[in-house]
Amino acid sequence: MSRNVKYYNTKTIETPTYIEYYEYEYPIFSKKSDEKSSSKLEWLNDDTRNREFDELGTREKYDSLKRKQKHYEAMRWEVARIVDCNFDKATKFVTLTFQDNVTDVEFSNIEFKKFIQRLNRRLAKKSQKANYLATWEKQKRGTIHYHVIFFSLGYIKKSELEKIWSNGFVQINKVDVDSRENRGRYLSKYFSKDLDIKEHKKKAFFKSQNLKTPIVRKTTSSKLHDFSNKNIIYSKKYTQKVLDFKEFDNKNCIFKEGDVQYTKILK
Repeated sequence: MSRNVKYYNTKTIETPTYIEYYEYEYPIFSKKSDEKSSSKLEWLNDDTRNREFDELGTREKYDSLKRKQKHYEAMRWEVARIVDCNFDKATKFVTLTFQDNVTDVEFSNIEFKKFIQRLNRRLAKKSQKANYLATWEKQKRGTIHYHVIFFSLGYIKKSELEKIWSNGFVQINKVDVDSRENRGRYLSKYFSKDLDIKEHKKKAFFKSQNLKTPIVRKTTSSKLHDFSNKNIIYSKKYTQKVLDFKEFDNKNCIFKEGDVQYTKILK
């Protein structure tokens, strides 16, 4: 029987549409938030994060690129899950474009924040608040634009939304995909673009604080799941590096490769 522990060998992520199962060959050890300074995992606090990219050495730049690219690719999965948790008939996909050739991400992010503030003031009149996920992307000419997924957004005229945006043009699209399990994947693809640019910016993704999130369970069990009577959408076996605590000391971090069985089922 499974039970919650400080380490786990099975993780499940559940949304209204599907359940994802991760089954690990070797246990994954959890890290408590109050152990950040004294934990054996202190080595994870890489000092490269506290320096500008140009200050890093060649190898450090390469490692930083790979690490952050992996992070943003993982973010696409997380976006797909959040989409599934919050999707409704009023979900809209909105593109915000600057009329001027705006290429400064820091400036454009401030303008996006102001847009959300103005929109929330408008929605507050109906006791509503914007529920959204957003990311920026660069056009071929270098101009920045934003892709925004709005959940539970009632009817609003394009002209009014452009007035609230006040920086240029707005395109509103209703999300129409062939099946419910594909809607998150369809929308999340916009969040994995321009990874080579985004990874050196502090703010590449935005989301409101009032979104529903998937249910995550981490347990330990001696038995593998039986999916014989389940509707499997996707299944894959891969390897990943895990910290070998048996070989760990305060100076060196030893890793080993372990198998991971991933299975996604439709509820």
